[in-house]
Amino acid sequence: MVTRLSPEPTAQLAAEDVYTNISFPTRETRPYVLINMISSLDGKVAVSGKAGSLGGPVDRTVMRTLRAHADAVMVGAGTLRAEKLTLAIPEDRARARKARGLKPQPLAVVATATGGVPLEENLLGPSPDNLLIFASAETPQEHLGTLSTYASVEVVPEEKTTTPEMAGLSRTDRSASRLDLGQALETLKKRHAVDVLLVEGGPALNHALVSSGLADELFLTLAPKLLGGDDLYATPTVLGGPPIGCQKAQPRLISVHFADNELFLRYTLRLRSQAR
Repeated sequence: MVTRLSPEPTAQLAAEDVYTNISFPTRETRPYVLINMISSLDGKVAVSGKAGSLGGPVDRTVMRTLRAHADAVMVGAGTLRAEKLTLAIPEDRARARKARGLKPQPLAVVATATGGVPLEENLLGPSPDNLLIFASAETPQEHLGTLSTYASVEVVPEEKTTTPEMAGLSRTDRSASRLDLGQALETLKKRHAVDVLLVEGGPALNHALVSSGLADELFLTLAPKLLGGDDLYATPTVLGGPPIGCQKAQPRLISVHFADNELFLRYTLRLRSQAR
């Protein structure tokens, strides 16, 4: 069971029901963007490069509930290189989506600037007709050809201007963030009918979305672990990049749930009057 601590009144509910009844606004030109991450108490999001070992059963259930609310689930190429993963939801949730007139599975989306993505080895589940790759106009043609055998490919420009936040990132770390994410989101809305996009990292993609004002909410699970680490280990955090000005994101707490020593936090990141 999960305890809802906020908003009051407190209540006990099953893990499957934590975010079952939530809804999201509609954006005119892009999807409503959710970021869902888990971190240790000291802010680290991976153990030996992998996030899967941080969370418990409740966290995995909550993650699948959020996926079931999304029209598409996106990750950056670095996240996919780090470990095998699936962006799908269980069959019972797929049937419930279908009963609501939705596609059984949310669209799986991978963002890459280099095109070097181990789709066949590390991405489990999606069929080619339910997998979309955002690549850069600078991606080598041979990589685009390979990607197109596994998925639909949308080519978007690289960001023409480097923000102060991006300037401190290496070229490797900036892979997903180098894409024009604003145009990518508009493409998801116009060409793929994505109204709600769930982003599951990695840190560089999260940083790019937040620093560009394109992320609307953050769902953050705090795992009861202390990992340590420093630059020698390059332990990733929720946002991978230089400091972000306070005006870029204004987190406001929406809800808090607790189970098995884990905290499940939901924040809005943007003032609704500033939404676009």
